[in-house]
Amino acid sequence: MITGYDCAGCGIQRSFHSLLHFRLLEAFKFNPLFVISIPFLILALLLYLFNKNDKLSVKLDNYVFNKKIIVFVLIIIFVFSLLRNSDYYKAIIEYL
Repeated sequence: MITGYDCAGCGIQRSFHSLLHFRLLEAFKFNPLFVISIPFLILALLLYLFNKNDKLSVKLDNYVFNKKIIVFVLIIIFVFSLLRNSDYYKAIIEYL
């Protein structure tokens, strides 16, 4: 609000509300990164909940909480923040 730029989290609440009403395209327009990340988060949560004592759970913990993965996710969020404020992004969203 101070700078006039949209952050990576802008529109998540509106996007979530649209998803609850099964308006997928509208949710995608509000925040595409949030909509795309939901299946990955659900998959990770399900794997974690149903494989608590297995070796797969340990491998999942090592993979998800790896420093490289965390840095990769932060880079994706940063790049999305930069692209979100470009004219190309706004043109694509208006086209949809």
